Amino acid sequence: MRHTEYGYVSPTENHCYRDLERWLADKKKRERRAKKHGVFKLHKGSDDHAKGKTL
Repeated sequence: MRHTEYGYVSPTENHCYRDLERWLADKKKRERRAKKHGVFKLHKGSDDHAKGKTL
């Protein structure tokens, strides 16, 4: 048994918790990066190509 921030856990549980914490940290980084680059913007301004096209 190992003492972690979750209390005493087995080595297998510790490995699972470590993987989950790493995944959560990476997810937060990905979301921050996506927000910074404007992935979640619905309206990007004058970049709408459908307005300029004619049939």
